[in-house]
Amino acid sequence: MESSKVELDTRAIRDFYPKDPNLTSQKQLLGALQEVLEKLQTKRIPPWEKKFGQVPMCDLGEQCAIRKGSRIGKMCDCPRGAFCNFFLLKCL
Repeated sequence: MESSKVELDTRAIRDFYPKDPNLTSQKQLLGALQEVLEKLQTKRIPPWEKKFGQVPMCDLGEQCAIRKGSRIGKMCDCPRGAFCNFFLLKCL
C-alpha cells in the first residue's frame, strides 16, 4: 500500500511538468514580465499626490485629458501659462 502511494506521488509530479520544456522561451517570458513589473513599480504615484488630489505635470503639446463618452477626465496639469484644451485634449 505504501509503495503504491509513493509511486502515484512521483508520477503525479512527473506529469505536472512538460515533457520537453522550451527553457529559452520561458526565460524570455520571465524577462519580459520582470521588465513590466519594474516599470509598474517606478510609475507609482507618491502618497502625498494621492492625498491632496494632485495630478502630475505635463509638457506643452502633450495629451492632458481623456474623453470617455460625454465625460472628460484630466490626466495631468499643464505648465504655467498654458491651458488644457478640452476639444483637442492637449496643453496649449
